[in-house]
This record gives sequence, structure tokens and C-alpha cells, in this order.
Amino acid sequence: MSCIFPEVGNGSRVIVTTRVEDVAIWACRSNHECVYRMEPLKEQDSRMLFCNRVFGSGYACPGHLKEVSAEILKKCGGLPLAIITIASMLASRQTRTEEWESIRNSLGAKLTTNPTLEEMRSILNLSYMHLPLHLRPCLLYLGMYPEDKTVGRHDLILQWIAEGLINCSHGSDLEDIGKSYFNELINRSLIQPAGTSKSGEVEYCRVHDIMLDLIVSKCADENFINVAYNCEDVARMHSCEYKVRRLSLKSSTNDATLRIIDTSMSQVRSFARFGECKYTPPLSLFKYLRVLAFMFSYKSSTIVDLTAIGQLFQLRYLKVSASLAFFIDLPSEIRGLACFIDLPSEIRGLVHLETLEILGSSGSIPSDIVCLPRLSRLILPHNTCLPRGIANMKSLRALHCMENISLEDINDLGELTSLRELRISTKVVAGEIDALVSLIGKLHDLKYLAVRAESSKHHCGPMYSLSSPPLHIEELDLFGWTLKRVPTWIGDLHFLRVLDLWVDNLSNNEVHFVGKLPCLVHLYIWVFAEGGAVICTGLFQVLKVLALFSRDVAHMEFQIGLMPSLRKLTLEINNGWGGAVPRGMEHLLALDHISVFARCGVNLCDVESAFRSVVDVHPRRPSLQIIPPPSLSSINLVQL
Repeated sequence: MSCIFPEVGNGSRVIVTTRVEDVAIWACRSNHECVYRMEPLKEQDSRMLFCNRVFGSGYACPGHLKEVSAEILKKCGGLPLAIITIASMLASRQTRTEEWESIRNSLGAKLTTNPTLEEMRSILNLSYMHLPLHLRPCLLYLGMYPEDKTVGRHDLILQWIAEGLINCSHGSDLEDIGKSYFNELINRSLIQPAGTSKSGEVEYCRVHDIMLDLIVSKCADENFINVAYNCEDVARMHSCEYKVRRLSLKSSTNDATLRIIDTSMSQVRSFARFGECKYTPPLSLFKYLRVLAFMFSYKSSTIVDLTAIGQLFQLRYLKVSASLAFFIDLPSEIRGLACFIDLPSEIRGLVHLETLEILGSSGSIPSDIVCLPRLSRLILPHNTCLPRGIANMKSLRALHCMENISLEDINDLGELTSLRELRISTKVVAGEIDALVSLIGKLHDLKYLAVRAESSKHHCGPMYSLSSPPLHIEELDLFGWTLKRVPTWIGDLHFLRVLDLWVDNLSNNEVHFVGKLPCLVHLYIWVFAEGGAVICTGLFQVLKVLALFSRDVAHMEFQIGLMPSLRKLTLEINNGWGGAVPRGMEHLLALDHISVFARCGVNLCDVESAFRSVVDVHPRRPSLQIIPPPSLSSINLVQL
């Protein structure tokens, strides 16, 4: 790690924290530089953290709440998690003195003098008890996931929907309601952000260890979820007087544990399996299953046997996911080790199935999948073509297929007018381009569109004449389409937040109409012709991420007053680079990070020196990352 930290006058430090006091004491005895501190936050820091969470940055506590807020803070004992949790709960409630006094009275008196983990749990429990009733089961459902697991927002929402945990009213969209539930749990600090999408929305979350302990405890008390780590846990479920409703097998379980599952599991509604195994429990025993998820990291010879899922007539959600990326072409010796998902030949009996996601290697997709009347989300495995007759799947709202699609496929997709998310790959030969443009024009409800092209340099003419683009689209990815210029209709996409584009030329006029897009926060753009454009004042007012891959960044100029929100800038340096950097980078006043891709033949020291001179005079002193050309020797299984 030493190469990461500069040897400057102030030095660098790695800070490691632990909740285990014995570990901290041992570390200090083993290392003279270790600092062992158990002190809580100081009163002033506690008050600042509390007020920022409740009232917003820069706002002080109102006079009528100062006394009760001070008492609440005193009971939190300076513990950051306790302060954040209680403040997030108060921020969602009215600022009436009586409400705050009621919450103060609910906090244990021992917190004042003994801020232990048990006392912190009492604060978290108070936040749980103050949750609206419809959010409690949604929070408890996170007990299905292992400790430190990064949980995808979309996965969680679809599982809530499959379990019937989301209340629909007045014809509202269930996924939109689920998103509001997720955001409320984030705002209340009951779950923690763990990653954002390109558009800047929280896309992933984690649950703090102490909160997860509380959730699992609540799940056990209310028989909401049963968690098993070993044979003894599963055996205990058999002897329990309550029927198991939801079952989560964590990564430390083994094949022997799974083999003792028997007919006592017949009432299970959700079954999640985390971690590798060569044995799949007899799914036919789970006859009332609604949610089935297998999630594991890369492991050789892993087989998931799903041949019995056709008997699960209540199944609504099915996902099998391995963390190894299957969207790239792996060497044959690696591909042979990857997991394999064994699917049945027919699944037409799954009339309630809404979500089917297969991320891994599998046999052919059952041909009768097109007969499923309620399937709304279909994520196909790598090297799997679209099923014949996909035009019949009128209920589809999301479709991913990264195998090159045919002209017939494109025409069929035009019938799926309910699609909101479409991610496909194509070779874009001359005979297909008109059909693709027509397809985009038909799908008026699209919010996310990614059409990745293998080769499109000479066949993109019809793309400029698209007359009716999906005006509510939020993400547009045309990776691999080498357009001569930016299509003018992109300027009409006033809800567009993410744009990924390849162009031969980028004129000042095109920069102007893209820069006027009111919601654009993330722009990836490849420019292949030499020369650059002047990015003028007043453009890109909300842009936060700009990745510019151009042959000549030296001609780029950033004027005063533009991109006031830009936080991350990525540039490319090619062979033949003359040593100049874009002018006016010091005018990007919100800039936090600069990444520079150095291509083959570029002297990395020269690149470092040139951009370091920019960083040193920039008012925010952004961090700098120089990325060398990739080499096959640097690629390993972990990175894959």
C-alpha cells in the first residue's frame, strides 16, 4: 500500500477501526504508532452532526427545541451512529416540542454514562418502532442478506414486490413506490448508501453490523426470516413450532446442511442462498415459493440445478448471479471453470413469474418463456440469443440481451411498447440500422436505452433523422456507434441524465445544444477527429461527471463559469501527445478528481508532471489518478 500514499511533510496514515475492544488493545501493544481511542465525539462536534442531519447544513436548532435536543444528544453519548440514526428519524417528523420530548423519554437513561453497543441498539430499536408500518417489513427483509453484503436497490425492490410488501394506490407504479420506500430508509439512516448509478442516484446499500444484528433479532422474534449458517440452525428450524416463511442460507453453510432440508420447508415464501455449493436443495419441496435467489462469488465447478422450478407455480422472482463478469469474452481455460445454471426445458407453468435474471453460464433458455403472461423483467445470460416469439411478451418492461441480435429480433422488439429499459448488442449492418431507428421511435416509454454496436462507422445515416425519440428517456448509451456528429434530436431529451456517445467531430454548435440539457449529470463522449471545442460559459450547469476520450485534449478549453457542479473529469492522452493540457481547468471550481488514461507510447512521468502542475494551482486541489495502458499480465481472476 505504500505506493499509494505520498511521502510528504505531514505523512500519511491508514486508519483501521474495530468494534472489538480486545482487537484494539492488541493492535496498540503490537504497534507503537497505533492510537487506541474510545472517546465519543466532543459536544460541539455532536451538535454540528445532529443539526446538519435534522435541519440541513448551515442551519441551527430552533430556540424552542434547543433544550430537548441537548438532552437527546446527551443520551446519545457522542456515538456517531446513534446521533445519525436519531437525527435522521427526527428530520422526518414535525418540529413540535411534544414529539421530541416523547422521543427523548424513550431513550435509555444509561446512555448518558455508559454508551455501549447494547444502548446504541436501543436507539436503533426506537428508530425502527417509529417507522411507518409499511416500511417495517421492507427493512426486516434485509435480514435475508449476509453481513457486509452490498445490496442492489433494484433487486431489493423487486423482491419486495414479489412478496407483496409494497402497497399500490391510485394506479401508481409499484417500482416507483418501492424506490420511494428505499430512499426513505436511506434518509432515515437505517441503511447506508454503498454506491451510486451514473445518474447519481443511490443504487446500492449496506446495513451497518449493529443494525443488521437488530434486524435479525427482530426477524427471529416475529418469525419473519430464518437465517441458517450450519446444520444445527436448519435442525432447529425443524423443531420450531412456527412454520418457516423465509429462509436465508449464508455463505458458511455447506452441502451437508442443504441435504437435511425436508418437507418442513413447504411454507417458505422466500429462499436465498449465498455462497458456493455443488448441491441445490430439492426445489420441489418449496411449492409455495415466491422469491428464489442464488447469489455467490466466482467458484470453479459450481452448478445450480433449476430443472425443478417449473413446479413452483407461485414463483414471482428468480435470480441467479455470480460476481464474475460474464459480459466479456473470457479465455477458454477460465470459462471452463465458471458456474453453470441448469434450466428446465419448459417453464410455461410459472404464470406468476415477474422477474427472471440469469447472470452466469447456462444451457438454452426454455423456448416457452415467451408464454409467461406476467414476466416484466428478463435478463438473459451471456451468449444467449433472444427467444423466438419475443414479440408475444407484451408485459416486458426491462430486457437485457448482450448477444448480437438479428433483424428479425429488432422488428419483434418493436411490439414491446411497455418497455422502460432496453439493453441490447448488435453488429449494426446496413440492413439493420433503419429497423433500429424505427424501433427507438416506437418505444415511447423508454427511460433507459443501451444499444451497443460492434461496428457502425459507415451505416449511421438514419440515426440523424429519428423524428420521434422517447422524450422521457433518462439514460442513453450508444457505445460503439461512430456517428459523424451529434444528432440534433438529443437536444430535445430534457429528462436525459446520462449520455454515452461516440462521434467523429464535435462542433461548438453541438456542444451548445448538449450543454443546454437541463438534467444531464453524466457525459461519456468519444471524439475521433483531431481538434477540440471551446466549452462556453452557461453550459452543463448540473453535470457532475465528464469523461472525454479525444485524440487531442490540448485544444480543449474550459471558460469561466461553466460546469459549476463538475466533480470528476476523465481525459485520454494518446501517442503523439505534445505535453499540453486543456486550458482553463482551474475554472472547474467543484472539481474533486481527475483521471487520465495514458495510451501506449505515452511517457507516464510527463503526463504526471503536466497534470500535477494543474492540480497544484487548482483552488480545490483535486486528487489525480494516472491510468497506464492495460496489459494482459496485469489481469487476474479477481479483476475479472
